[in-house]
Amino acid sequence: LNVVNWGQLDYLLLDLPPGTGDIQLTLTQRLNITAAVIVTTPQELSYVDVARGIEMFDSVQVPCIAVVENMAFLQMQDQSMGGADSAKKKKKELEKLFGYKLEQEGIPDALRLAKELVALSEQPQQSKDKEIRLFGPGHTHRLMNQYGIDQTFSVPLLDKIAANGDSGNPFVLDHPDSPQAKTYNEMAKSVVTEVAKLKYAKQNAQEFRMEHDAERNLLTFGDDSIVLKSVTLRRACRCALCVEELTGRQLSNPLAIPESVYPKKWKPYGNYALSVDWSDSHRSLYPYRQIKALLEGKEGGGTPPSSKKEQQIVKKAPTATTKPAASTTTAVAP
Repeated sequence: LNVVNWGQLDYLLLDLPPGTGDIQLTLTQRLNITAAVIVTTPQELSYVDVARGIEMFDSVQVPCIAVVENMAFLQMQDQSMGGADSAKKKKKELEKLFGYKLEQEGIPDALRLAKELVALSEQPQQSKDKEIRLFGPGHTHRLMNQYGIDQTFSVPLLDKIAANGDSGNPFVLDHPDSPQAKTYNEMAKSVVTEVAKLKYAKQNAQEFRMEHDAERNLLTFGDDSIVLKSVTLRRACRCALCVEELTGRQLSNPLAIPESVYPKKWKPYGNYALSVDWSDSHRSLYPYRQIKALLEGKEGGGTPPSSKKEQQIVKKAPTATTKPAASTTTAVAP
């Protein structure tokens, strides 16, 4: 990095080794890294590394803007790609065979008719490639729910991708119209979009603030100070201890959480989530979209916004507390 004259660049992508070791920490401390893209695999154990990676980058103020799930599924190719040469050869053989049989029957224009018959026989076979998930369903859905990372991409296990990587010729140039090339293009566009959001977030984005009215144990959000009970947000936690990820089954009993629970401290987590440490020693992570759904009463346990009169009372509420002093940290979302 230090001995190369990179010239004027739009983007500089660093391919880092797996894990959260010294290389990642050193680079984030020495370079002004804009954002990180996490690359993982579908295995359940890989999720642990993903979570550590997101937490590590968040600790050094580098937001994670996308997750790429490599080897997400085995791509069983149709005739449009890997087996194209073999399919063409078989097609020619069938045309000759049909043509010969038709000529034997004395049917005129046998070769043209044979080609039409072969073409008709191919039509029902035109279907999407079959996907076989060798390593399980993956965890993109969990990442979206728990960390608020919407930009997730699944890249198949495909021999052509590996062959193009070894040859140095990009897969998207050899197969620009393939579904896999479309995934790569969408991935690149999302990175550009998310980086642009980061660059102009302070100027163009509205702030998403949470404040705690400790006297009444209420939470207010944004400039309109929409009111939400602290216990309502606590009971909406969807972490692995509270909700089973694969089935969505509730593991904890929300009613067992006392009404007196309150947030001790909170802060933005990455670009799209809020981390809250609760008085019952539980730590929750809420994507901003989940909080908005709660405020609008669209998610279970949510309460609709209070009246304007109550909102004004909350704004004027004294900061003196009957509980331990609450943090005054303001969480700002891009």
